[in-house]
Amino acid sequence: MSSEDREAQEDELLALASIYDEDEFKRAESAQGGETRICLELPQNFRVFVSGNSTEGPQSSGFECTVCFLPPLVLNFELPPDYPSTSPPAFTLSSKWLSPAQLSALCKHLDNLWEENRGCVVLFAWMQFLKEETLSYLNISSPYELKMCQQGNTQGGTPSVHQDAEDCGCRGLCCS
Repeated sequence: MSSEDREAQEDELLALASIYDEDEFKRAESAQGGETRICLELPQNFRVFVSGNSTEGPQSSGFECTVCFLPPLVLNFELPPDYPSTSPPAFTLSSKWLSPAQLSALCKHLDNLWEENRGCVVLFAWMQFLKEETLSYLNISSPYELKMCQQGNTQGGTPSVHQDAEDCGCRGLCCS
C-alpha cells in the first residue's frame, strides 16, 4: 500500500465519519472499510401499494399507504490496499424493498462512477448518488408497488413484505 493511498483512505473515512452520524456510517474496526445506511429522500405524499399474493385469493389484494421513509439501502465496502490510485472499493449493496434487477442497476452505476473518477476517492459520491438519485435513476414514482410474499420466502434476494404488516413494521412506515 502506498502512503498516498493509505492517507487518502484515512482522510476519506474520517471525512465520512464527520459528515454522517453513527446510524448512517460505521467504520469497520478491523479493516479499511465500513457500512453506510442510506435513507432516500422521498417526495412528499409518496405512496406505496403492497399487492397481495395471487395464490391467496381476492381477499389479499393489497393495501396502499403514504410513507415518510423506506428502509435504508445498505452499502458495505472494503478498501483494497491500492484504492484509490488503482482499484475501486469492493462493495455490496442491499435493500429490503428493491428487486435484484434494481440493485444490479445501481451497482453498475456505482461501477461507472468509479470509472469516471478513477484515481480519486469515490465513497461520498456513491453515497450522495444513492441518497439523492436512486428513485429517479430507477424510474420509481408514487405509487410504488411492492409485491407481498409469504414470510420466510426470500430466496435469491427477492424483496418481501410480510403478510402481517405489523410484523414487518410496514404500518410504522405509514404517515397517514
